[in-house]
Amino acid sequence: MSRNFKLFLGAGVLFYLAGSMNEAPALYVMSGVCLACILGCYVISRMAAAGLALKLDVRPGITWAGRKAEVRIELANIGIIPRPAVPVEVELTNTTVPTVQSSYLFPLPGLAGGQSVNSIGTITATLRGEYTINAPRVVGGDPLGMFNRPGPPADSVSFLCLPQTVSISREDITSMLSEHARLQIASRQQRRGDTTGIRPHEPGDELRDVHWKVAAHLGELVVKQYSGGRDYSAAFWLDTRAENVIAEGSESSFECQIVAAASLNGVLTELNLDIELFGEGLPTSLRNPDRGRSTYQRWLFALARAKPAGQRGLAANVGEWAALVRPGVTVFAITSGIETAAIDALRRIAARGIVLRVILCGADDAEQIVQGRQLAALETLRAAGVPAVLAVSASELPQAFSQLATISSLREAEGVPR
Repeated sequence: MSRNFKLFLGAGVLFYLAGSMNEAPALYVMSGVCLACILGCYVISRMAAAGLALKLDVRPGITWAGRKAEVRIELANIGIIPRPAVPVEVELTNTTVPTVQSSYLFPLPGLAGGQSVNSIGTITATLRGEYTINAPRVVGGDPLGMFNRPGPPADSVSFLCLPQTVSISREDITSMLSEHARLQIASRQQRRGDTTGIRPHEPGDELRDVHWKVAAHLGELVVKQYSGGRDYSAAFWLDTRAENVIAEGSESSFECQIVAAASLNGVLTELNLDIELFGEGLPTSLRNPDRGRSTYQRWLFALARAKPAGQRGLAANVGEWAALVRPGVTVFAITSGIETAAIDALRRIAARGIVLRVILCGADDAEQIVQGRQLAALETLRAAGVPAVLAVSASELPQAFSQLATISSLREAEGVPR
């Protein structure tokens, strides 16, 4: 109940009691006036939300975490009675990452009978993931602000928000790569390699990669897959095991991992380098080395939907993925580092000559014992000669990347294979 409703109701009751105690008809009239105001406002609030048709949609295009997205609102008065100005209320829910639900109120003008209006509102998805605008509806009110009555809900709307990225300099990313990859970048090789198979078409794939003959036969779009040829790539090993995640929600170590992977992917795409993505629960098609904007978008779509739902330990996955590493590939392992067996596995494969870079991601509010395990993992890797850094939050990733580039350069200066 609103404050004004309580005031009018209380005044009506007081006037009635005072009139009965003092036998004053005028007070009965005042009580009736208060109750009449309440009843009138109730009727007006119901009429304000009735007879209105609402349609809402998110404007097409890519939506990024932390940036504003435009919402198109169409409101029509399907009746013949003029309607007063009403706001539209929407609730934004992230169905991928547990976060606090956000509410928005967009004011719209009054409408005459049969009139409609189009408006643009803005919402901000603070984190990556799949979002739902739950049952948007108009909120009818009255002149005295006693009642806020929601109208019938419109259809819910869903959209995908891509992960935010941090800045990485071209010099830093080049310093992290293997010698073969750096030579490839310098020579600007463009060869795509031979066709090795096909896979279902995914959002972001380029039309030039569509296998039209097979698509016509199957009745659905498929795209060609290419061998790496003489190209070298960067492989990403993402730890998606739920037990290895520190903290929850937007401040978790897993969200820091997603930002790290998305940021590195963006810079490597600008360098026109092949990239591979490994992670339990992620699309296996991303494990095939590929490059270009379409690959970049498919990566981002997969990272935007990723959840820490992996069941196997990272150590088991590392052993399997290491067997697929080709000579000259730079491997970026991104994990929280709290799985001791995984740290040992990474240390062992680095000893086999695989060019490995490890990024440990944490959380600001991690327990002291967890922070101790991460520091121990960092020391173990560095003692084994593996370039590794620790970022306790996404805001520290730029500094961590710069530090990783420095460590990699120092190892090269010391004559250690990269």
